[in-house]
Amino acid sequence: MSSQQSPRRPQVVGLTGGIAAGKSSVSQYLVQKGAYLIDADSVGHKVIAPDGPGYPRVIEAFGRGIVAADGTIDRRKLGEIVFSDPAHLKTLNGISHPIMAELMAQEIEAVRAQAQPPPVILLDAALLFEAGWNPLCDRIWVVTAQRETAIARLMARNSLTREQAQARLDAQMDPAEKAARAEQVLANDGSLEALHALVDRLWAALVA
Repeated sequence: MSSQQSPRRPQVVGLTGGIAAGKSSVSQYLVQKGAYLIDADSVGHKVIAPDGPGYPRVIEAFGRGIVAADGTIDRRKLGEIVFSDPAHLKTLNGISHPIMAELMAQEIEAVRAQAQPPPVILLDAALLFEAGWNPLCDRIWVVTAQRETAIARLMARNSLTREQAQARLDAQMDPAEKAARAEQVLANDGSLEALHALVDRLWAALVA
């Protein structure tokens, strides 16, 4: 029997959270600690790129008017269409979300097959539950912030009025529901140092 141990199979941690909760801060810090990042937003961009598997279907659904001069899909024009009508958004999600799930599953398996895989694969996805991607994960962490904290962050970060910030928060899944479905809740109402200290403890337990 060889004395050389086979590499440990990396766990997939699904990271989600509401807008302005601080999910990006957690994601960036986990990457610094050695996690391999799969960013759902980046995968979504690939899906509708000119060579992406969803490109022709999105154009078929929403028309050539969303195609820019360089052949790419104008995300601003597409956004104006889908965010003005829930039915259009449902159509876009119905095209892109299953393709994204397939691409992310393929990437997870490719990373796990590496000779020296990373200790953790991080699936960073704001719509983890809404899109039904949670079965891809071994465990799920959700980053939360008190509503007033999130409103203040949104107003400062995005130059929004209080009413606009509240509307964005109200348009997403209830943070309490996400927290109830997650294994670990990372409350982020304090300093960045406090958030990093919490992540340090969770990371140590994860890779032990």
